[in-house]
Amino acid sequence: MSAQNTGNSFYSNPVIGGDLPDPSIIRVGDTYYATATTNDFAPVYPVFESKDMVNWKQISAVFMEPPTWTSKDFWAPELFYQNGTFYVYYTAKRRDTGVSCVGVATTKDIYKGFTDHGILIEWGEEAIDGFVFRDDDNKLYISWKAYGLTQGREIELLCSEMSADGLSLMGEPFSLTDRSKNWEEEAGEGQVLLRRNDYYYLLYSAGGCCTNGCNYHVRVARSKNLRSGWEQLKEPILQSGDFWRCTGHGTVVTTPDNRYFYLYHSYYAPDFEYIGREVLLDELFWNDTTGWPYFKNGVSSTKSEMPVVGTRQQVTTTYFNDFSGTDNLNFWEWDVKQSKPEIQVEYGELIITTPHDGLSFLGFRPEDGHYEFSSELIQTDEPAGIGIYSNPKNVVALLVSNSELKIIQLNNGEERTFLNQKIENVGSVHLKFEAIAGRYFQFFKSEDGKEWIPLKIGDAFQLDCDFMPQWNHAPRAGFIGGGKKGTTSRFRNLSVQYLKDKF
Repeated sequence: MSAQNTGNSFYSNPVIGGDLPDPSIIRVGDTYYATATTNDFAPVYPVFESKDMVNWKQISAVFMEPPTWTSKDFWAPELFYQNGTFYVYYTAKRRDTGVSCVGVATTKDIYKGFTDHGILIEWGEEAIDGFVFRDDDNKLYISWKAYGLTQGREIELLCSEMSADGLSLMGEPFSLTDRSKNWEEEAGEGQVLLRRNDYYYLLYSAGGCCTNGCNYHVRVARSKNLRSGWEQLKEPILQSGDFWRCTGHGTVVTTPDNRYFYLYHSYYAPDFEYIGREVLLDELFWNDTTGWPYFKNGVSSTKSEMPVVGTRQQVTTTYFNDFSGTDNLNFWEWDVKQSKPEIQVEYGELIITTPHDGLSFLGFRPEDGHYEFSSELIQTDEPAGIGIYSNPKNVVALLVSNSELKIIQLNNGEERTFLNQKIENVGSVHLKFEAIAGRYFQFFKSEDGKEWIPLKIGDAFQLDCDFMPQWNHAPRAGFIGGGKKGTTSRFRNLSVQYLKDKF
């Protein structure tokens, strides 16, 4: 489906599945580019390309490895383009102080990653969610969220003029959201500034964003003067529906025929934070009488009469990798707070070298809550296998070590073993787990990869991993290594099959 023809055809949300919060989108000619938050996983900020805003392909990442000044919390990247150069304005914490700042990076070739220019905005205890736009007078401005961590002070959205090259601030910042002007609630975050007719419009998100009790939603304000006189629409223009929850933090883009679309994130209710915030697309309309923008239904929904809001896309494909090359491994994820595992491919085997003592992870974000993950492990003396990973203290894994098969759980660093079973007279073992709603897991073993034996966990065959989502960090699936630094583990034939929704 083409975004220019959405009035005559339907598409399904999500347009990009899996955990990709705070998406940003731009159009350059007839091509759209998007990126999103990666939290504490690298490569940092995946870059996607599309001709229609519906069918996306990852083409690169902003940073294959984090910039040296950063430590964690890689949030809210915003893309911008001018004069043949791509920009990204991103949030990360300083390695030395732990303060969140807005950085900037650029590239001439978006397929080859970005060159970092360091910190652009450091403001008190926190500066996040940078957004850049060009005014009618051809001046650049950047807005950001401030005072979110300052005790006794209301959150504000600040704004500053920028240099023509987009790499520095000019003049004194000013507030877009003075709470004394009778705003309905706190100023919010994830803002978008755009100009239409006589008004500046400010779309922003408010409420709790990231846990099962979240109430995130999108609001709008407008003014004829960028620096003052903002009028807030009293009711949200986009909020939770029956199936898509905690809607917000997106970017507006226009099509060549001047239609407005909003790319944003939302949780799918059955999977919720166990899979994370996925990327949705809705068309933004304008009331000809009042001038206010609106969404057709005002909720994120799987049912609509409008072609621009379809049903949730069912993922039915199977991903298979025989490790005949490394191309498909380029964008696999690892924990930025740890060293990157070393990867080799040799004779149809994936060889992973643990870069430090203890558990390490290499994998990817699941695109749906119902899936099977399987691979053949060549036996090793040190622990290695497959599992689910949120951070080093929250892991569930099916491991083999010294001819013993184990199911282990780390819950806030506290280790528990659910299975300890001998494996006899085999040079390898096939391992599999099945995820249900991204929360419940069943584990299996096999000698041939065809006949699977379910593994018992205590008195049951299913493990409830309700502890796995850590704040806004959705768990990943992949390979788990352990033992001493320099330990290698070898795998053959990875298969990931997405199953039909069980709800």
